[in-house]
Amino acid sequence: MRIFSSALASQAVLSATGFLVGLLLIRYTSDLQYGYYMLVLGGIIFAVSLQNAFLGPALVNRMARLDPAGCGDLAGGVYREQRLLVVGIAVAVALIAATLWAAHLISSATALLVLIATVSTVAALRREYFRLVQLAYRRAHAVLRADVLYAFLLGSGVLIATRTTVPAAAAALALAFAALVAGRILERNLRKHEAWNPAGEPGILRAIAPLGAWSTAGAAIHWSFNQGYVFLVAGTLDVSAVAAIAATRMLAMPVNLLSVGIGSLMLPVSLRWLMSRGAAALLQRLCWLALAMAVIAMGYFSVLWIFRDWLFETVLRKQFEQRDLLLKLWSASFIVMAAHQQLLFLLVLRERFRWLTALALCSALIAIGVSYWGMQHLGGAGAPLGILVGEGISGIGIAILCLRETAASPPRQEQKPTPSDRSVGPALP
Repeated sequence: MRIFSSALASQAVLSATGFLVGLLLIRYTSDLQYGYYMLVLGGIIFAVSLQNAFLGPALVNRMARLDPAGCGDLAGGVYREQRLLVVGIAVAVALIAATLWAAHLISSATALLVLIATVSTVAALRREYFRLVQLAYRRAHAVLRADVLYAFLLGSGVLIATRTTVPAAAAALALAFAALVAGRILERNLRKHEAWNPAGEPGILRAIAPLGAWSTAGAAIHWSFNQGYVFLVAGTLDVSAVAAIAATRMLAMPVNLLSVGIGSLMLPVSLRWLMSRGAAALLQRLCWLALAMAVIAMGYFSVLWIFRDWLFETVLRKQFEQRDLLLKLWSASFIVMAAHQQLLFLLVLRERFRWLTALALCSALIAIGVSYWGMQHLGGAGAPLGILVGEGISGIGIAILCLRETAASPPRQEQKPTPSDRSVGPALP
């Protein structure tokens, strides 16, 4: 319970910070500047999603079966190769942006925003990697302390950014600084308390690529309709239209971050349940968790609906067209998403990444088509409509795959860990 409470506290801090950042930008900057910041944030979320999908399952599965020295070799080796890959891609993006600017194909302001967004993404990936490793070690308290500092630095930096002439770029720079400091603290804490060997496990990324590529592809496809809508809106309507959709979505983010907070620790917990009780028992527990998440989400959105007038008039100081319709569509989308995300752990642990990728591709194609059609006929409300359809298809597909997975799996008697089990690898919750 202490571990879960720390993880949930971290997500509460990040949720409050995300709301504060959005609130400051909505109240004190133009819709255009807020839209630009959301485009930058969408790109960062995309990169982080790919990294977590590629590395997360492999790290948890392998570290659960290694001794402390082996875990240090694995974590250090992955970080070494991940850093080289990320820096190489970042340099390539910066060179492309500089070339386009020199050829007068993009403005100076756009080139500056791209460069700052690239730096922010590199810093965010580094921080997220060390969060991932710390949580695999059950060091949720260390993650919480770093997240509190990150939240303070980001909130303060965005407050200063709203006083500048380029608030979107300045806010992205503040995000980069906060992520850099928090990542450094997490790294020092990990080196101090756990084994760490940056020269270990050469070629580890190639070793995990066969399975990691499928989970990464699924994450990229899912992002295309779940987060990438901001780019579709900007291209179909305009950047300012992103503000109304993102502002109403921001009010729903606490539900998503609660789900993410639980999910960050549910993978190692689910692995232990799967190994000791079997797939059917794990699915039963995940279904109860999904039901609990759905009930919590419905309660939150009921309160949000009651106080919606006060929130927009007093807190946000903005009134958007289709405000109530946007809130209804986002609420339904997040309730469905919060429920089916909990069932996903069974399929991830059984490494059914090809099925998940195919399901994500089907959901994304339909969702993007519905979003585009909706924006042509309903305006901005078409974006969350497509997301709702995509999440519904994903939820039905995941439920079917889970039932298929457990149909041929006999229940397993709970096995008590032996002394040797307890002495190997990082402790699992």
